[in-house]
Parts: sequence; C-alpha cells; structure tokens
Amino acid sequence: MKTLLAVALMVFLPLAMTAQPKHFKFNQDAEFASLSQSTGPNSSFTLQVSRGSNSISGSSASLTYISINVAPDFSSESFVEIIGAIPSSAFTGQNTQHLVLDFDTSQLDPANSLVIACDLDLITFDQVCGTPAPGTIHLEFQQNGLQRTRILALGEEIINGPVTTRIHQRSDNSTANAQGTVFGTTVSSGNATVGINHNSSIEVTTTP
Repeated sequence: MKTLLAVALMVFLPLAMTAQPKHFKFNQDAEFASLSQSTGPNSSFTLQVSRGSNSISGSSASLTYISINVAPDFSSESFVEIIGAIPSSAFTGQNTQHLVLDFDTSQLDPANSLVIACDLDLITFDQVCGTPAPGTIHLEFQQNGLQRTRILALGEEIINGPVTTRIHQRSDNSTANAQGTVFGTTVSSGNATVGINHNSSIEVTTTP
C-alpha cells in the first residue's frame, strides 16, 4: 500500500470528475494482496486487492490500481486509475498461502468506483481524460515468507484536487510471488505482498 500511495501523489485528477460528487468507503478486514511492477523505463503500475465490505453494497472486495507512463522525453504523462468495489467471488483463496484475483472491469459498479484515464502535457499542462478501455486481470499470489512485516498503525490523507483519499491500515504482511496478466501485461514477480488487514479502511471523497 505504501508504494501505491507514493504513486498516487503524482496523479493529477481532472475537475471534470466532480460533475457527480462521490463518497465511498471500503473496510478491509481480511486477506489482501498487492503488487508493484515496472513495465518499462518510465512506466509502472501498482495494484492492491483486499477482502472486506463497503459503504454501499456491503460484503465485497476492493481493488485499487494505478498505472503511469511517462514519455521518453518527459514531455507528457498518461495514467489510469481504478478504485472500486469488486465482487467477493473475484478474489478467492482460503488463506494467504494462495490467493487468486480474476477481475473484469465490467464488474465495477459506477456508484462505488472511480475509473479514469488521462493524458497530460507536461509542458502546457493541458489534460485530456476519458474512460479506459475494458480489460481483465488474472493474478495468482503464492506466499513465500522470505520477509514478514507488521504495520501497527498507518494513517494518511491524500488530496489530489477535488479527490480526497483517507487510508487507515493495520496488517500482518509477508512477501509473495505473483504470476498472471494485468490488462495484457505479463506478470512474474517475487516482489509481491500478501497479508491480513485488521480493521483497515480506504475512504474516497470527490467534491464539486
């Protein structure tokens, strides 16, 4: 989650998003898995999925995904951001030894999700935003136990223009291997994390 938050600070969210103000909260109190991967010299993505519940539809899982790509001459940047509730059936596994994410963006409910893709000109700061093309994610996480950590209390608030994200986390974590595909990109990494959230939460608010 820490890597994800660092990336989120780089994101410029458009005022156009505020046409329909939103407020949703995901309580995360069970297994989770996360992954960060470079996809090129100036591109990367971060992803986290967790079991829990949300303020609109009750029991579910939640997904947070951000990808960033910077042009080789640093003249422009594009990003995709997806935050939302997904069906509990999309994130399976009895414990952190083996967790599987099978997700299609068509499963997102507009009432409790945020989905956006933007191209930003870093010279003029002109920005064009829209909805990313539909896609799928299939990832399998295998705990390897090479390193274990515990987050005792993390509290953070991130404000990006009209979007405020508040994070509270307590968790037991372990390193893991991850394999699969993320929107067509092949993943094979020993740099993933699995763990158990304890009364953690992510809250997202957009304002006009």
